[in-house]
Amino acid sequence: MQKEVTEKIGLFESLSLLEVDCVFGCDDRGLLSGVDQSNIRYIQLNHEQAAVHAADGFARATGKPGVVLLSSAAGVTNAITGIATAYSDSVPLVIVTGPLVTKPQIKGAFQELDVLGITMPITKYSFKLKDWERLSEALQNALTIAAGGRPGPVLIEYAAGPLTNNQEGLLSYPRPRGQVRKGQMEKSIESAVELIEAARKPVLFIGGGLISSGAADFLREIVRQARIPVVSSLMGIGAMESANPLYLGMLGMHGTFAANKAVHQCDLLICIGVRFSDRVTGKISGFSPKSKKIHVDVDPAEINKIIAVDLPIVSDAKEFLCELKGRLDQQILRNVETWTNEVIGWKRKVPRFDKSHSLLSPQTVIKKLDEYSAHDTIVVTDVGQHQIWTAHHYAFSTPRTLITSGGLGTMGYGLPAAIGAAAACPGEPVLCVSGDGSFQMNLQELIIAVKYQLPIKIAILNNGYLGMVRQWQELFYHGRYSSVKIGSPSFAKLAAAYGVPGYKARTEDEAERVIAEAFQHSGPALIEFDVVEEENVYPMVPPNHSNHQIILE
Repeated sequence: MQKEVTEKIGLFESLSLLEVDCVFGCDDRGLLSGVDQSNIRYIQLNHEQAAVHAADGFARATGKPGVVLLSSAAGVTNAITGIATAYSDSVPLVIVTGPLVTKPQIKGAFQELDVLGITMPITKYSFKLKDWERLSEALQNALTIAAGGRPGPVLIEYAAGPLTNNQEGLLSYPRPRGQVRKGQMEKSIESAVELIEAARKPVLFIGGGLISSGAADFLREIVRQARIPVVSSLMGIGAMESANPLYLGMLGMHGTFAANKAVHQCDLLICIGVRFSDRVTGKISGFSPKSKKIHVDVDPAEINKIIAVDLPIVSDAKEFLCELKGRLDQQILRNVETWTNEVIGWKRKVPRFDKSHSLLSPQTVIKKLDEYSAHDTIVVTDVGQHQIWTAHHYAFSTPRTLITSGGLGTMGYGLPAAIGAAAACPGEPVLCVSGDGSFQMNLQELIIAVKYQLPIKIAILNNGYLGMVRQWQELFYHGRYSSVKIGSPSFAKLAAAYGVPGYKARTEDEAERVIAEAFQHSGPALIEFDVVEEENVYPMVPPNHSNHQIILE
């Protein structure tokens, strides 16, 4: 629990008293005073975007807010992509920004910018701080707001100069997001139980909100008791063990056959902590057309926003599942037994697509990485085909072990987020899966993995393309490729130049050998896998189609 902070003390001492033990940033002479005298680990990255991604990876791995320090102006604008990434996926961050100088600035001065105005659409809340002596209060409020309700980024700007319009002290720009309404929970639970007990073909659809709330254990207990099949969004992967027969896999555009068919045919869809993005729903008019729908979400703005539901419940996922767990009648097992056996049969008869004619297929690489990884490995991905192959073919069994950019789809996210995850869990293995396009966007952070000797194993699937865009152009634009063929360095040699052991594999035998060797290193290591150039991600639902209209190969 956070301690009450009332003293007028420095930044790092304040953070330490608030039980923050790790901070990210770039070298900032204006904000770093006192770091040497504190017990806080300061992880210095090379670029502000990467610093925010690292704080984001820390937050996703721990569930606690990540803290990042930024300079004003260009430091903030460099960080916008990172802040927007966290906002899109509801990740708790606290961003502290201020000028490099302490004297008042005049309008149009060097590094003067409207920071709050630029960041307002992508932050949950913002503070403007004139009086440095109120810093402790601002930090305590920011940490609480970032983690409360629906999590998100909170920004504190220290303004060295005078504020306009006679504004003084601590100013707030509220963007309320995720305030839980109380009073109707008992009635909502009763209604939910009635719908579940009446259903013959129920499906649980879980998203990142369930993991954020720490509700995975309650979910697993309910599934064990009621035998209701489960599907997930990309962000919900890990809440259920992938080996559980009742887990049908990911739903949506690149979802599994079993997951998409079950949701299309179910008569009750119980949705928890999801936001119904277009990658999940497909054609909205064809989304789960036969079902009644329960939607549980901590943010009322998400309910009925895209998909109309029959029972809206504004609640934290953990609170809802805790209440639901003890109320389900054993009659449910008899009601759904035929349905459960049927959907498990779909999973057995039509497995995830993993055929390939290449010497070294991406699917094989992911399975080999899974085979050689420790059980508690945190897997961080960039964005693209490798992200979906990882979601399908790596056997996740624990919440917070898949860290990926879902809502914004940020290429370049993987390596800095892996640095943050490694900082969050010292000594634990971290695997970063990337593509040749994504990795080049923040590869400068390799030197940071070397500096801190972080146990990150980097796997790059090199196919010479921006693979996901190329796949769309092949399938839906008659193979008219445009701006998708890319050039890359030898990543293995590049790694060596940074002081990281680098490996390369072109066949399955080579892949197995170099994975085993690279995983023996205590520090960072990089493996480059040359995979077939035009391998596609399947299954796939074409754009503007319903999820049951799935392409399997």
